[in-house]
Amino acid sequence: MSVSKIFNDDIAVTKISAFNFTANISERWSIGQTANGGYSMAIIAKACSECLPHKDPLTISTNYLERVDFGIADIEITKISSTKSTSTAYISLRQKGELKIFSIATFTDFDRAKGLNQNLREEPLFDTYEDCVQVPYKEGFNPKLDKNLEKKYCRDSIWWENSDDTNKATLKLYMGWKDKGLVDLFGLILFLDATTPPIFNKMGVVGWVPTLSLTSHIRNLPSPGPLKVIAKTEFITNNYIEEDREIWDFKGNLVGQSKQLAKLRIKK
Repeated sequence: MSVSKIFNDDIAVTKISAFNFTANISERWSIGQTANGGYSMAIIAKACSECLPHKDPLTISTNYLERVDFGIADIEITKISSTKSTSTAYISLRQKGELKIFSIATFTDFDRAKGLNQNLREEPLFDTYEDCVQVPYKEGFNPKLDKNLEKKYCRDSIWWENSDDTNKATLKLYMGWKDKGLVDLFGLILFLDATTPPIFNKMGVVGWVPTLSLTSHIRNLPSPGPLKVIAKTEFITNNYIEEDREIWDFKGNLVGQSKQLAKLRIKK
């Protein structure tokens, strides 16, 4: 079975009523003992896609209140508004009655979108795909989701070997499914939260970096080929850090952006 098919199966939702769904949170897309934030967001997006008038995620803002466990989750969607081009909803995800995640999402239909397209700056410079290095997988060190992802890091981003205080807290890498299958809009949502924390390129693996809030913007469906991803942190304030990510497709189109606030919990 292809990796993209496994992912699509793992974000599948079951409709209980018009705006209520259940999902089975898989450990295949985990960070430690909890679900990756982008994976949880992709499940929420899938539920929205199945009940809102518009089917494509445009922007999702999510707050993570408690650890999301593996197993059954209940999703409730409240439609807020709908126009000709977008639909907006509030979403809650609960497990055993406890609120774990709440989101605001806006959806559109990309195949009906039209208007001005212009990049006001160029995509970041990357090493060639062939010159980049796949992060090695080590059980207990890498998150389980890395088993399913291609993550080829540029030479200035080999955080597991060459972290140094003189480095920028920036990572540049090519990403895709391990079997090089096509990445859809829901895969983009995962990828926008699936790089190593960029602070590790500067400080090394200093601890746990849980996400508190994450906003992802989906710009369009990516063209086939490896995706260029840049992730950076520029400020640490009382151990709170931001992580900004961009995803560019193989043709040089910006297809995704995200900003998250995380807590840098340094090992003692």
